[in-house]
Amino acid sequence: MNQKLGDPRDIAIIPILDGTNYGHWSLRMKIQLRSKDLLDVCEKTVPHNTKTTITNKWCKASYKAVNLITSRMSELVFQEVVNPETIKKAYLLWTKITDRYASKRAVNRGRVWMDWQRVVYDGNLQNYIHNCCKMAIELEEVNIIIPKDLLSFSLLGKLADDPDLHQFIENLTLNEDLIEKPEEILIRLQD
Repeated sequence: MNQKLGDPRDIAIIPILDGTNYGHWSLRMKIQLRSKDLLDVCEKTVPHNTKTTITNKWCKASYKAVNLITSRMSELVFQEVVNPETIKKAYLLWTKITDRYASKRAVNRGRVWMDWQRVVYDGNLQNYIHNCCKMAIELEEVNIIIPKDLLSFSLLGKLADDPDLHQFIENLTLNEDLIEKPEEILIRLQD
């Protein structure tokens, strides 16, 4: 297993997990863990009846994964998920984080839905698009499925008060094929 933690700049691209950005954080973290051959120790337990040398390598990889994961979380999140058991096994830590922030329990779904409702357009279109994309990942993580046409109207509705975008938004809302593709609407907004 290639488990070097490597260049600190690689790790710096992973945002700090703060309890509100699990979707984005988990995608970046999985990319980093996979590139270092550490994702398996997070998603699986050590296979039973494994030779001692393999078990030792697995444990070493697990410790490295725990180190990487805990280095990219806020103090509050750290206190919520790290305990004497989760610092020993990356699988337990990863499971606890996933259960806490990606489960489909009502409390998580409600948190993500309220975050989506709070996304506003403040005059900066790039920030708005970025926040919408981030929230789309979060909505998907907790299995909140919004019909594509309603999602498109919601995206555009938050822009309706900007007089500079009014005609552009009108044209988009009248395009029945496009209204079924919210990702395409975000691309058009970037252009």
